[in-house]
This record gives sequence, C-alpha cells and structure tokens, in this order.
Amino acid sequence: MPDIEYRMFFNNNPATRKQLDRVEEIVVDQEVDKKWEARVNLPICADERGNWSGEDEDFIRSFSRVRVEIKIGEKPFTPLIDGPIVGYDSRMNSEPGQSSITLTVQDDSVYLNREERVSRFENMLDHEIARQIFGEFEQIASTDVEDTPAPGSTLPPTVVQRGTAMQTLRSLARRQGMHAYVLPGDSPGQSIGCFNAFPSQADGLPQLILLGSDRNIDTFNVRNNAQSPSTVRASSLSITDKGVITRTSSFRNLDLLGEEAGFESESDTATQILPPYQGTSVYLDQAVTAEAANSSYAFDATGSVRDHCYRGVLLPYRLVTVLGVNGRLSGDYLITKVTHTLTRLNYSQSFTLRRNALSAGSGFSPDNLMGSIF
Repeated sequence: MPDIEYRMFFNNNPATRKQLDRVEEIVVDQEVDKKWEARVNLPICADERGNWSGEDEDFIRSFSRVRVEIKIGEKPFTPLIDGPIVGYDSRMNSEPGQSSITLTVQDDSVYLNREERVSRFENMLDHEIARQIFGEFEQIASTDVEDTPAPGSTLPPTVVQRGTAMQTLRSLARRQGMHAYVLPGDSPGQSIGCFNAFPSQADGLPQLILLGSDRNIDTFNVRNNAQSPSTVRASSLSITDKGVITRTSSFRNLDLLGEEAGFESESDTATQILPPYQGTSVYLDQAVTAEAANSSYAFDATGSVRDHCYRGVLLPYRLVTVLGVNGRLSGDYLITKVTHTLTRLNYSQSFTLRRNALSAGSGFSPDNLMGSIF
C-alpha cells in the first residue's frame, strides 16, 4: 500500500503543527462547470466560565486563504483546492468534545463571481475575451486558454454580456463547446484561469480496475440516458445578402471516447434547434457541434476507490481508463466530479464519470480484458 500524506497552507504559508493538529476532517468537492469547495472541520471547546476558544484565530477568518494538497506514494503533491474561506458552520454542544466549526473554502473563481456588470467587447474573439477577463483579477496568476475560431460573419464581432465575469466566461465557453474554470496552481496563491474543451486522450492517470488482483475500486455503477444524444440545428440571417444560413450537427465530427457512438442509430437521436442568438457571433458550425457534443454524454458512472489501493488522485477535466467492467463499457471516461475525504486515518475518493461512446473489438472483449487483469 502506498504512503499517503497531505499538507495545508494558510494565507499561502505552510501550516504549523499546531494548526494541523486542529484539523479533524477535510472534504473537497470538485465538479465540472461549478466552483470547487472544501469543508474543513475544526473542534472548538469552552472553558469552565463558558468562554469558547479556537474560533477567532486569524488563519480561519473570512477570506483568509486555505490550500490543501495530497501525496500518494512517490508521486509529487497534488493540490486539491486553493482559495478563500467564504463562510463557516458553527456547531456547539454542551457535551465535551462535540462542538466544532466547519470552514467553507472555495476556489478563486469566487472572486470572478462577486460583481455583476454589463460588458461590451468589440472586434475580439471569445478566447481573447477570456484572456482579458482572467487578466483583470490578481488572484489568477496564469491562464490556459484554447483558441476559438472566428465567426462565419464578415462583420466585426461584438459581444455584449450581462452578469459576473465568471458567468460571462461560462456563457462564452458553452457556445464554443468549451469550459471555463479555475484550477489551483503549482504554488500557493497562483491559480490558473482555464478556458478549454474537454480532453480527448488520457494523460497518465492510473487505471480504475473493478475485478482481479489489481482491483482498486469498490463499486462502479453505470446509468444510460438514451434520450440525451441529439442532432442540433441552427440558422442565422446574413446581413449582407439577406439569405438564411442553416447548419446541422453531425456525430461524425465528435471526439468519441470509444470505437462506437453511444446510440444504436443516428436516426433515433433527438433534435434540438438552437435559439437565434447563438448563431450571431459564433461560427455556426461551431455552435451546433458544441451543443451536440454536450448532449452526447449518454453514460454516467459513479463509484469509489478502495482505500489505500488506488495510486492516483482523480481530478475533473481529465480522462481515466476503466477496466474490469463489461467489454462495451470498459474504456476511457471523462471525470466530472470527485469528492475527496481526508481524516487523520484515511483518504477516500468517490467519483462521477461520463462517456459518449461504447467500446468494441477484441481489445475490449470480456475474455481479453479479464485475461489482462488476472
């Protein structure tokens, strides 16, 4: 079994032994297209005169920074969250040892979601807008922004958005088939602003294995929604010649996480028509492909890793390979949600995965798969 270590930073400084001794449990929820959040449980107590101690220290005050990192075996530390304390829950009990305060920590996207405004961007592509917005916040030390295609119109693009900076980023990302989010950086207080599509290839995470001597997950439950995959159609009016331009998505243009699409026949898929505004300042082919990709994830899987058996740290926005389930469902999955639970004695991970394809061929047959595991 690999050794598991964790460390914390308060206000970008390594936690002292006294501070670490205060921590009873840490739960970190990470989910695609949502802010990441941690709950840090600290015990508090009252003296003989009824004075409570341990709840007014500087390092647990509102908007103080907290960073949590985990290390498994010989691999480097992986940050799970880095951001401000945005609130707390205080539970007081007359019984000794039953009182505690639970800090709520969110990633630095909280700073991008505090001020609503109306913003106007002229002659800028969506990825340029994303870089400009991320650059307005000192908490975002660097960016990882993927380029977006130019609109099909010959007119200069104009984007008007009402909402917070994060709402604007996510609105732009969705119509491009991308995702806007903030990740903890390599160093405390150095968060990364991201504007990217989902990956199409695994990047080295250890495989999740359900059966055999190398089994490292306890459960793997799959739900299929055959109504989700959709053919998407959109139209726009050309200002120059008054003509109507119509585009329809094709599943042949999607990046599948397996050999076959997650439906038996394309004629059985549902049909969506995009609202007119989605075709005005985005390349129309890009708009329909983005929405079709979003609806193509027909498979959702949930499960949990075996304690001290999985040698990796699962994180959303990454791909992981699953083995030991039936041949059609084994293969690559997108990680969309992870809950990390840290106590003094244990570290556990529960996960939600998504997939838009089925596996086929000898490489994924049950006989070959089981032979590779046992």
